[in-house]
Amino acid sequence: MKRKITGLFILFISLVLLGSAMNQSFINKIKFEKYFDHLNPQMIQESALYKAALVHSDRWRYGDLYGVCYLSQYKFKLEPFKQYGYKPGRQNTNRVLYIIGDSFLADKILSGAFDAFDNVIFLDRRFSFGPIKLDSTKQNYLMMEFAERNLNDYDIDKTDEIRWTNNDIKSGVNFSNTPAPAPGQPPPTSLFERLNKIIFNKDLSRNLELILFDNKLTTPFKEAKASLNYKLFDRIANGVVISSDKKRLLFYVTIDTNNMQSAFRYKNEHALDSIVRNLDIARDYYRAIGFKKVFLSVIPNAVSVYDDKRMPYNHLLERVEQKTDLPIIPLYKAFKADKRNLFYRSDSHWNPQGLDTWVNEANKVLTANLN
Repeated sequence: MKRKITGLFILFISLVLLGSAMNQSFINKIKFEKYFDHLNPQMIQESALYKAALVHSDRWRYGDLYGVCYLSQYKFKLEPFKQYGYKPGRQNTNRVLYIIGDSFLADKILSGAFDAFDNVIFLDRRFSFGPIKLDSTKQNYLMMEFAERNLNDYDIDKTDEIRWTNNDIKSGVNFSNTPAPAPGQPPPTSLFERLNKIIFNKDLSRNLELILFDNKLTTPFKEAKASLNYKLFDRIANGVVISSDKKRLLFYVTIDTNNMQSAFRYKNEHALDSIVRNLDIARDYYRAIGFKKVFLSVIPNAVSVYDDKRMPYNHLLERVEQKTDLPIIPLYKAFKADKRNLFYRSDSHWNPQGLDTWVNEANKVLTANLN
């Protein structure tokens, strides 16, 4: 009888876990609480034993690269970013700056960062957005922001950005004084298709791992395993590399010469021309829909700043900036000359000092290049 009860209990728990892993909306909620609770003080105060043991995770608390390899010597708590709110007494400029960017600027408060603009609107290139509808009563400017590695494969036709057609532009629906056309809705899926997506969820294995093993209780074991592999076999997790001076973790794709995004992969002039041509195509589209000017800002890879002597550096960022006609926010030399650390040592992104340096450099260029 005890065996039957135990068996039924295990079966029940297994079914609950399986059902939870199949429910993607539940998984998304758990992910938010696991990875971003440290950014929300209220969330921390409300934490119960359940949340502390089963929800909270160290995967991103100490940097995305630490969360891949769990090497304890690179366990540095991330600093909060400065919020660039509106300055008291600032004058209205009637200008708005749009930024189409990536994870370097995602979730940052930049509304009052730039003196020449009343507001900053950020659009994340990693997710579907658009079409961009501009306010006809404002002067609208755009900045295209990229991490250096993402320049390699940029093509506006291959992004998830929804764009206006030529007929839309001619009829003026890209401005807010004319109602925008209703976005097309995908046809409803059948019950069979919805069940098929749930039962054969391609992320099922990953979701189960997140529920069962991605929590604070497992961190010491992950660190012990990582330390053992590194000390005995000089091995670390895929996706991460230790810098030549051993002071920081680096994103593997920015180093691996087999990868298009590597800072050490040779780039001939034809490859450079292709990148510049794609930037020009994007610039021409954005100018056509009403932006007065389009700027380019490329954030250097951490390896380009702190470990560029590791192998022959391709200097992609500087070479693109020299070839393009777009007004640029130059950053590489400023980062190289700065004696402070401008990138997290356990994350692939810049730290608050790096962001502040970019804001200061961007302010100079934007103010000097207004129509």
